[in-house]
Order: sequence, then structure tokens, then C-alpha cells
Amino acid sequence: MSTTNIGRGGNVKELSESQEKVLKQVWTYLLQSWGVPVNGDKAFAPTEGTAPASAENKKGKSLLSRLQSYSIGDDSSNDDTEEAQKYKPDLIQETLTDVKPKDTMDTFWTMLRVDYPDNLLLRFIRARKWNTNEAATMFAQSMRWRINEFPTDKILNDGERKAYENDDKGFIKNLELQTTVIPCRDNGGRPAVWVRARLHSPKIQSEDELKRSSILVIETARLFLTEAADTATIFFDLGGFSLSNMDYTPVKFLINCFEAHYPECLGHLFIHKAPWFFQPIWNIVKNWLDPVVASKVIFTKNTSDLVDYFDEDQIPRYLDGTNDYDFDHYVKPDASNDVKMQDEKTRDSILEERQQLIEKFTQATVKWIEADSKEESSKFLEQKIDLGTQISENYCKLDPYVRSRSQYDTRGILKI
Repeated sequence: MSTTNIGRGGNVKELSESQEKVLKQVWTYLLQSWGVPVNGDKAFAPTEGTAPASAENKKGKSLLSRLQSYSIGDDSSNDDTEEAQKYKPDLIQETLTDVKPKDTMDTFWTMLRVDYPDNLLLRFIRARKWNTNEAATMFAQSMRWRINEFPTDKILNDGERKAYENDDKGFIKNLELQTTVIPCRDNGGRPAVWVRARLHSPKIQSEDELKRSSILVIETARLFLTEAADTATIFFDLGGFSLSNMDYTPVKFLINCFEAHYPECLGHLFIHKAPWFFQPIWNIVKNWLDPVVASKVIFTKNTSDLVDYFDEDQIPRYLDGTNDYDFDHYVKPDASNDVKMQDEKTRDSILEERQQLIEKFTQATVKWIEADSKEESSKFLEQKIDLGTQISENYCKLDPYVRSRSQYDTRGILKI
């Protein structure tokens, strides 16, 4: 099976046969790394009617034709089929030599939140243009980052209140200034992460505080995602921006996060009211961007530009819209909003239900991978989709028992 022109395949419900096969292969790697017995022979068997490219074919291809065969828009891969999908035992284990399999398994099921298991993996698969081995390696590297470098689940669950408990002054200052918030959605239903760059000062927080606050915003934005709107928009408002506000460190960190750990999560990236001196800055930043991310950048100057992408009731009043989000007053988190986090009995009951669903999903996934016919495969895929939906719904029940309430919960903006 060739990975060329394989298509987008953004949702597990909309996969072609070739896309489904790549998903089976990545699941095989993942389950085997967790110690789950699964036979991947069928998943990695050559697709009937295809053959690897011969050496002569490869030699005969000109550089121009090879370049032309690569297209950002078609999620294709340049790699030869035999390399892109060659089964490599212990691929994930080799990437995660310093991480316990149980830790990666627990992290995977925890990081899902409202996402579906298959759709989460598909984000990494699409980012690596349906190259099985590269997608599995990318996912494994992201697991290591979450476990060893940035405990993203803890950062999200501790929430804003933890910053006050720890007296993280820089983190708190960013919260109270509301430098970065999620006040609205664009006209595609995507949650909009709103960054008012003029309020940023490199001196008011440590690099660690800045990174943790950024992760909290990104992970909170994920909670706003839906099956219909499964990406987020970032809006950089450069009104009033000066060179004293420029800070390359968080920019690099955010670029790395979206490209390496939150693939296929960015819908649009707006740069609004860029001043004349921004061009040299942009010339530096754009060279750090993956071409796919760079293609999502939109420059806007005024409200008439914004109405092409935002409904009027989603544009903040300070930009001449009618959205009433209060950018001027931040309400400090109150422990009384987190009373359910003390109810361990209910939490454990929901977690037990979740574990049962995960075990059923895992069993269905094994049967789907090992299916002898298309009919069997389709039957088990339907079971997986149903169980994935139930796992997402289970998180909706679990959420108030494990995650500290954010300003978006208390304002009634975020409803999971």
C-alpha cells in the first residue's frame, strides 16, 4: 500500500481502507508497547494489488518529479512504502527506554479528556502524512515529553488555583492581566485563544511560569473542542504592541508545542494590527514554522477584516464587536468551586466505570486489528467508535471531580 495521495482522514468515522490500515498499524505498536497481546500480521501485510517501488523506478524519478509528488494539502508521504510501513518490533519501546509502559498507557487514557482515542492518534498520523513508523515515533516522543518534562495533566487539573497556593507571582500576574484568554469562537466554531501582546512583559515571570501558564491555556482550549470543531484558533492582537513586549522564548515554545505535541490542533493563527516594525520580527518567526502551520497564518488590520472570520457577537467590544467578555476584571479562583474534588467515592466510581470502558475498547481494538475480513473489521470498528464515545462521555462526568474549576467554568463559558 502506498502512502501517496492517501487523503486527509481527520475522523475515525471517515477513513478510507488505506487510512484505516495505517491506524491499525499505529495501534499495533501502541498496544504491544503496553504489553497487550495483539497479532499485527494482517495490519502490516502488503495490500493486495500493490508492490514496493523498484530500484529502477526510484532511479528513474527525477528530482523535480519527486518534489512535485509531495503536497502539503494531500497529507502524503515521500517515503517509500516499504520504509514508511515496515514493521519494526519494539519501535515505541526504543523511543521510550526511560519511561515505564504503564506510565505511557495511563498518560494516554488521561490526556484524552473529551477527545476520542482514535481521533487523537489520527492527529499524529496526519501530522506525519500517514507514515506509520514516523507517526508512532512522534507519538512516543510526545508521551515522554508529557511524562518527563511537562506534567500537562497535573498542570490542567491543578488549574489557576494552584498558582495562588504556590504564590507563583509571574503566573498570577498573567492571570490577572488576562494576557491570554479564551473569550469566544470563530465562525467555524473553533475556540479562540486571544493573546493581547501589549500586556506581555518578559520580566514579570520566570521562563518556567510562562511555559506552565501556556500549557494551562492550551490544555484548557482542548476542553472546548468538539467533533465538529476539532481545532483551535490563536489570535495575536498586536494593538499597542512595542519592542519591549517582544519575547522570542515563548514564541519558540508555542511553535514547538503545536508542531510536536498538539499536532493538527491549530485551525487559524491571526496576527491583528501588526505595527510597521513587526516585519523583521515576522521574518525571523516564520522561518521557525512548519509550512503547514505557516499556511494557517492570517494577517488582519481592522474589524471589517475580522467579520470574515468571526461573527459580530464573537468579536470583543474593544475591537468594535458585541462580545461582552470582561477583559478588565479577573476573579481569583475560590476553593468552594472545587468541592466535588473532595468526593473521592464518586470520583473512584466514575474511574472504575472508565477502566471497564477502556478494557472493552482495548479488546475491540485487538479484534479489529486481527479481523479476518472487511465485514469483521467494520463490525469491530463500529464497536470502537461507540466505546470511544462512551469514554469521552465518561470524562464529562469525571471532570469536576479531578479538575480545578477555571475562570471559564465559573463564568459559564466552558460547558463540558
